[in-house]
Amino acid sequence: MAFDASEPPSGPPSSSPERRISVHPAGQPALAFQHAPVGLAMVDGSGLLREANPRFCDLAGLSLRAMRGRRVVDLLPVAEALAAAGAEEGEPAWHALELDEPTGEPRELLIAVQAVDAGNTRLLTLVAVDEFMAAMSGQDALTGLASAWLFQDRLIHAMERADRLDQGLALLLIELDGHTALAGEIGPAVARELECQVARRIERTFRSEDSVARLGPGRWGVVIEHPVSPLSLQTAAQRFQEAMDAPFDAAGQPLLLTTSIGIARYPEDGEGDEELMERAGEALSRAGMAGPGRHDFFDAGLRRRLEERVTFQRQLLEALLSPGKHFHIVYQPQVNPADGRCQGLEALVRWRHPRRGLLHPRDFLPEAAELGQLIRLDRWVLERVILQHRQWREEGSMLATLGVSVNLDTAMLEQSVFDSRPLDHFLRQQAENLAWLSLEIDGAGLAAMGEAHAHLLKRLGQLGITLVADELGCKPLDLLQLAGLPVSRAKVSRRLVSGIGRRASADRTLAALGPCLAALGMRTVVVGIETDAQLEAAREQGFALLQGNLFAPPLEVAELKTWYATQ
Repeated sequence: MAFDASEPPSGPPSSSPERRISVHPAGQPALAFQHAPVGLAMVDGSGLLREANPRFCDLAGLSLRAMRGRRVVDLLPVAEALAAAGAEEGEPAWHALELDEPTGEPRELLIAVQAVDAGNTRLLTLVAVDEFMAAMSGQDALTGLASAWLFQDRLIHAMERADRLDQGLALLLIELDGHTALAGEIGPAVARELECQVARRIERTFRSEDSVARLGPGRWGVVIEHPVSPLSLQTAAQRFQEAMDAPFDAAGQPLLLTTSIGIARYPEDGEGDEELMERAGEALSRAGMAGPGRHDFFDAGLRRRLEERVTFQRQLLEALLSPGKHFHIVYQPQVNPADGRCQGLEALVRWRHPRRGLLHPRDFLPEAAELGQLIRLDRWVLERVILQHRQWREEGSMLATLGVSVNLDTAMLEQSVFDSRPLDHFLRQQAENLAWLSLEIDGAGLAAMGEAHAHLLKRLGQLGITLVADELGCKPLDLLQLAGLPVSRAKVSRRLVSGIGRRASADRTLAALGPCLAALGMRTVVVGIETDAQLEAAREQGFALLQGNLFAPPLEVAELKTWYATQ
């Protein structure tokens, strides 16, 4: 059964005791009654109003306290509807009635009366004509957003589209905290205007391609389609909650409001539209119980992992602002496969994390890239390596005779990454002699960007810098394009080397790369040599340099001096 307006898809309002019974089956009918988007009231056999939901009170313009225990015919002009219900059997008929708004303007309503039990208990259903007509057209009459019925249709089609394209989507349920009590505090008319203001903020915050709907009083739904990720969903939820920070206009008075948000992902959290709505509702309930202005995922552990990631990114950003205090450079030797003598070094960066200890680049470079800070880190690494090489030269160390390779992100080729200074200008200001320096750049990215940056690459060559095509063997690569660039060295990917002796495809790829790179005149480095089998495979192909823990791990400067002295 598809969800509809009489069975609200989200949990009960935050800060309400009903949240605690929402998970119990016995509580579901009461919740459906309380949160239905149509007005519902129970009248006993004596014609006394015993119970009404918030929407009925809103439409009637009276509080439940003012109505409970009084004759319903004294409250509303419903005598004709009650009489008709007693005289006729079958489906209840709708009757028109007119009530005055607080503004004095009349509002047209429809009411239906239905017998509930033999004791002549009646169920009164009250709807506004304008809202009813809007719902039939798929539009919410109050806010102009899509209705719950149209939202269900959009959700189903979005899930079908996600299946067809092998993508995911997310459902967000947004609930105005304390909305049930709001109408009683400030009046129904002002409460409705506030809902319109919240709806406008929802529309402004989310993307135009996201499906937004009002699902009932104080409740909205948003479907976000591809691309979606846990982090992007958390960002979207936080962005909307920040948009709620500004005061709302409550009849000329500023009023602060908050919302709770529940998030469910498809297909991870549910395979059908009903299941996904239920899962988002559970997440919404947890968010509301945690306090106002919170959001949560159905996967409870996901929020914790995201919070840990956000903390990690904040720590990384702080470290990048003062890299000298948090990062340091280690050097791994590159050896001749024939005699094992060191002929070069690769500079590698490490981060001294305050809690997790020494972290390798794989542990933080993806996060630095997401933060847009790889260029800042690469610049610092270049500065430190050039400074270290100058120090070796001044000391008369034999280490100054070795070439040093530094890995750079392809964004470094952009003209303005260094305060509008091209890369060659920046390097020229660091040192006069750079013939010992090699810059390793992702081969696929280098081939793709090479034509646009051909002049820069030539200028780097004029400084004596060697360009190295990195990560070969694991990504598609246009060798013809690469051959047309001033690239004289290549570096075989560590991922490819790790498969040697274990996967036939890795052995075949390495065997094919050797002659191909040699034909292009490229001197090739093979990294990640950890086993004798990998060493023998690299030797068979005649590669120029080998690098890996089998020869030496990445070493601190003092350790490197000791190790090199033994060579």
